[in-house]
Amino acid sequence: MNFAFALRRMRRSWRQLAVLLIGICLVTAFFALPPLYVRAMVQSGIRFTLDSAPAERLTLTLINPQPFAPADWSFITAQLGDLVGGLTRIARSAAAFGGFSYQYGEPTTELTPRSEFSFHAYAFSDIEKHLRVLEGRLPMRLAPPDSPERIALTEEERIDKGIGMYSTGDVEAVIGVEAARQSGYGIGTRFAIGEFPANRVVVHIVGIVEAADPDDLLWQGNRRALEGEVIQVGLTDRQYQLAFIVTEGAYSDWIAKATQTLRSGQNNSYVWLIRLNGQAVTADTLSTMRERLKFVVDKLTADYRGLLSANPLLRDLDRYVDQVARTEPPLILLAGAVLLLMLYHLITTVSLYLQTQAEEWAALSSRGASVGQLVRLQALTMLILCVIGAILGAPLALLLLNALWLIGPLGAAQGGAPIAGIPANAYWLSALAAAAAFIMLSAPALPSARRSLAQFKQLAARPPQLPTWRRYALDLILIVVGLGFIARLLFFVEGDLGQTLSLLLDNPPGLVQRIVDGAARTGGLSDPFNLLGAGLLLSGMALLWLRLFPALLALISLFTRRSNGLTAPLSIWNVERDPSHYAQLVLLLIGTLALGTAALGLSHTREIGAWAAARAVTGGAVRVVLDGRDAPDLDAWRALPEVRGAESILRLESAQQAGTVSYTLLGLPLQRFSATFPETAQALMPLQGQDIAVRRTFNRQTRQPAEVSVVPAVISERLAREVGAAQRPDRQPLRIGNEAVIELLLPNNTRWPVHFRVMNVVRSFPSLNESQQFLLMEQAHLGRLIFATPATALVVRPVPNEIWLDLPQGAPSAALQAQIAAQTGYQSALYAWESYTDLLREPLPAAVAGMLYAGFWVSLLLSVLDFAFYLAVTARRRALSFAVLRALGWDANQIWALLAVEQTALIAPALVVGIGLGVLLAYVILPFLTLFGGVALSLPSAGLLGVLLALLAAFAALIGAVAWWLRRMEIHRALRLGEE
Repeated sequence: MNFAFALRRMRRSWRQLAVLLIGICLVTAFFALPPLYVRAMVQSGIRFTLDSAPAERLTLTLINPQPFAPADWSFITAQLGDLVGGLTRIARSAAAFGGFSYQYGEPTTELTPRSEFSFHAYAFSDIEKHLRVLEGRLPMRLAPPDSPERIALTEEERIDKGIGMYSTGDVEAVIGVEAARQSGYGIGTRFAIGEFPANRVVVHIVGIVEAADPDDLLWQGNRRALEGEVIQVGLTDRQYQLAFIVTEGAYSDWIAKATQTLRSGQNNSYVWLIRLNGQAVTADTLSTMRERLKFVVDKLTADYRGLLSANPLLRDLDRYVDQVARTEPPLILLAGAVLLLMLYHLITTVSLYLQTQAEEWAALSSRGASVGQLVRLQALTMLILCVIGAILGAPLALLLLNALWLIGPLGAAQGGAPIAGIPANAYWLSALAAAAAFIMLSAPALPSARRSLAQFKQLAARPPQLPTWRRYALDLILIVVGLGFIARLLFFVEGDLGQTLSLLLDNPPGLVQRIVDGAARTGGLSDPFNLLGAGLLLSGMALLWLRLFPALLALISLFTRRSNGLTAPLSIWNVERDPSHYAQLVLLLIGTLALGTAALGLSHTREIGAWAAARAVTGGAVRVVLDGRDAPDLDAWRALPEVRGAESILRLESAQQAGTVSYTLLGLPLQRFSATFPETAQALMPLQGQDIAVRRTFNRQTRQPAEVSVVPAVISERLAREVGAAQRPDRQPLRIGNEAVIELLLPNNTRWPVHFRVMNVVRSFPSLNESQQFLLMEQAHLGRLIFATPATALVVRPVPNEIWLDLPQGAPSAALQAQIAAQTGYQSALYAWESYTDLLREPLPAAVAGMLYAGFWVSLLLSVLDFAFYLAVTARRRALSFAVLRALGWDANQIWALLAVEQTALIAPALVVGIGLGVLLAYVILPFLTLFGGVALSLPSAGLLGVLLALLAAFAALIGAVAWWLRRMEIHRALRLGEE
């Protein structure tokens, strides 16, 4: 039984082995898919993040109290390579320093109070690119202090060379327009800087400039270089600090020493703004770039004491690396669970293949072939196929990824095409799947090799035995063990299994949210026991269905026997006669449907949840900020295209001040608001029909009786905690019915007391998150509160300053965005679609839904291959019976109907069971995906119908092909095959 003999047998059975090879390649491709899928999502997320990132997020900022060495730039470019996009150097004084007005001929060795300004000095690389000259010219680098040009032995030489007390300027500088206006300085003005006599420098202004690009990143944090700065001195006085700009050479020659102060000594900061090229960061270079960026910063921090760095890109890269670390292992674990189903597909196919070879094997065994020789023959055949599958698995996975990107749940959200190339771990996973397939495909050869020719004929004449799993009640064991793991998960949610079960029965969405909130305790998909419990439970229920399947057929046969026709009774009898023969195919069909149902359910639920979460972040589908000058025309807003509803909001926020609590008040038109935005109805319902109450109190400041208006309001949980701790005697949070007061800081630095009565407490509200302290009230009530305090009415206008729009789920058109921007009072707009697309890029839920989707299609293809193989094998075996029926007068349509009824008896119940198990699988996985919006599982009816139609169409085509083949077979040929 050598290699040549195995190849001859493979050539003889090339059709069956080709089908088996296709199945092996599909399995290896699926298991090699997780790293490709995660890589593609990370690449899409990186591109979206970096391509839309502002310039400051793609800038590495290094601030050093010492000058950088020239070798540092060579080190940075060598480490970061293509990631480096450019460098801007800044030298500046860290704090203001002293100086005075300079007069020609007067000594500069003593500091005199002849200037009302202190000074800031700046120098920029490529100064001509950053500044636009309005008057005069840009500065030039003059002779440094140690230059021979500055050596003078006599007073005449000092006058002639313009140095010392006769200086015409040691350094040339320019100032900004605002600096010139504030200081009164202009071209030709000279002043002296330096608090130490030895460091004095005369600065000569040679130009007035402005920023060439005011939006350049250079001016963020350096605007003072053009405008100077006004600082508070004492309680009432202010002082202007003048800033001037010199060349880099002049700064190192003269200014670096002149900036020293009497108090702190060295007073310089050297800033490097390193522009980073986002295109150099891909999913493949992510970890490398992260490590190199971190190494560069750590090395420079060690070399320069006091160096500060700002590296926003490193934070983004850390986030993506962490996402990969959290996503890939659970995804591979999930793919491994689905791989078991696919291996079962292969076992079914190879079992059918071995049935076609059983007679030959029995003959070889009877002629002296040993069991070991036959097993090695099968193992060698499967090894050749599995090696081919291992090699082709990763490339096929890339093709599968591209197909999923076009038709799957991820492509629409991510856009573009997935990144090219195949990572090394995809090949390893492909090889691992091929090794598992080799073991599973070789194992069935052992019982077949032990049968002699006599045993083969005996088995052909005897009814089949019960399968092993049924003899040992494996289905019941799997269900019990799976329930045990599910109970373990539920126990970790609350620490009380009984309470969790009660929550499961009363409020399933609430239980899902509890599991999401307690991800640290439950472990999520990273805990293999959570997924194992779901897999065991579903497998046990599928096997339990197979145990009940014969009883169901017996029940159906009671009705079909009463039929006058022959088709239905004969079809059911064929299946009922040997139900275990169909058991494997039914089990595979159930698993395939479960994967498809779960994938569709999770994807649909994720889209609904992400849209709900995006609306919650935004406030409707679009939140438009108005200037608040005039009341908005709601009819005009509602007439915009695509707009289903529009409501005006009055938003008041505390003025920002350190040490002051920030509050937000929302005035809502309650009668219409809940109808336009139904997600707010439950929170706002207690406000319906409520009115402001008037309480009599005593004003301690005026020592007069006073009336206080108490407004009914819905408050946030945080406000309830904070205000309750401050105002309730028991320090407990505010509860419904409690009255309290907050003070809102107004822009004029006055405080406005707002008295309210708690009608409801909510965790969050659209446009307001759980970390904020907010109050919701009727818009008219908020206006009455404002007018009730004349001082407040002078500062706050009770005019709506926001418009919330309700749109269908989807991207707003460019025409709508243009019309929104053209509306009266428009200032800015926030679109929920932007948050929605960002949420859909969350790797773990997208990857799990996508892998289940991929698993469904691969499993569907394997099921089609299995059924095709099964029909090809059994059609030849049943050719005699069909020929007899043809001889009795049956036509081809009746034979097709017979096959159709047989397959319907198999498929129809499996469809129901498969969908039910898919729903259960989706419910089990749902809490671990950290879905958004707090929504429960939702199944898309159109998608589910499409899955069913795809299955039915595939099996109908297979049955039609078999019927066509039988129709072409002549009766005498079929009888001759039957005699053989």
